[in-house]
Amino acid sequence: MQSRFHPMFYVILPLAVLGFAIQFETLVYSFAIPIVIIAVLFVLYFIMSKRRYNPRVSRHSAPPRKPEKLKTKRTSSPFRVIDGRKNRDDEPPRYH
Repeated sequence: MQSRFHPMFYVILPLAVLGFAIQFETLVYSFAIPIVIIAVLFVLYFIMSKRRYNPRVSRHSAPPRKPEKLKTKRTSSPFRVIDGRKNRDDEPPRYH
């Protein structure tokens, strides 16, 4: 009686199943680490938010600030012209 499948099929099939199992295990581990980190951060967030409802009582509170008075506007001063050294038509250039 002849076998239904080629003998190489009996070698390749277990290797393929083993390869898929290893890939699936690697996939699970690669997803597990970020999921665990997100879960830890999520739990820490809720623990810290519950603590926020019990504020510490401060012994010395600062007095409330009074609004500052508006500053008065400055008076405008007249412009003064300062004579500079510009090139004039009757003078030769400074650097010749």
